[in-house]
Amino acid sequence: MKTDLYTKVILTLIAIGLWGILLKPLFITEPVIASNGITDVNIQKIGGLSVDKRTLNVNIRKVGGFDVSGPNLPVNGK
Repeated sequence: MKTDLYTKVILTLIAIGLWGILLKPLFITEPVIASNGITDVNIQKIGGLSVDKRTLNVNIRKVGGFDVSGPNLPVNGK
């Protein structure tokens, strides 16, 4: 009988805690802090080779060993 009461109390406390976690964002808002400064996201190298600072050649001629022509690229949905 004590084990049954203990289990019910513990499961009730767990359930209350989970509901508290679920509902917390509705009542308490956390401050948002933006990063300071500028982050450099310039591409400097691809495959160990330096990239020309003015242009980056993105012409696709072959995909998977097959020639590609026209506006559509073959897509494999893996």
